[in-house]
Amino acid sequence: MLEYFFGPRNPTRTWPPGVDQTITFNLDNASLNAVCLSESLDLLSFLGPDEDRKSFRNGELLYPSKGLAIRFSPRSHSLVEYRIVQSDPLDDRFLPFRGTVLVNGRSVSLAALQPARFVDEYGDFYWRDTDDDESILFYEFVGMEWQIEFDRGSHLKCITVTNEPIMCDEVQRIAYGVTAPWPPRSGKGT
Repeated sequence: MLEYFFGPRNPTRTWPPGVDQTITFNLDNASLNAVCLSESLDLLSFLGPDEDRKSFRNGELLYPSKGLAIRFSPRSHSLVEYRIVQSDPLDDRFLPFRGTVLVNGRSVSLAALQPARFVDEYGDFYWRDTDDDESILFYEFVGMEWQIEFDRGSHLKCITVTNEPIMCDEVQRIAYGVTAPWPPRSGKGT
């Protein structure tokens, strides 16, 4: 009955406080400390209780002090998205990600990551969406999407990796003004 009014019980409330360990996000296989998307939410217990008491009801765990947001399926509790934050102008609680980010097996500095450098490292993107405030590079893989967001000054805002790609949805492609063919012709798009 309580779940009807207050939503499902948040299992992170029983997780021990997060230990001060290095958190490693590996972009190549979309994993956080070797926990990949589609795996169980419970495998992230090393992070400790989430830092936002309301977000769990919406299928999200927020760790602003760690620069990390995680989305999961409320029904199956399987992981669907990692967001590694460098800066979030819409939520000033977020500090820059405190862990290590691996790209092509090498540690990279998020503060130094620029769009041209990212494209040099990973090749052409499927689509680039640009407005007055930001630019998002969309990389499409089978069952996986990367959204690499940069601010107006080409500084990284965040890296979002999801196994629920928004570009698979024709309505979203129309909203973003996508003119590239779907599905992408190669693993990394056009």
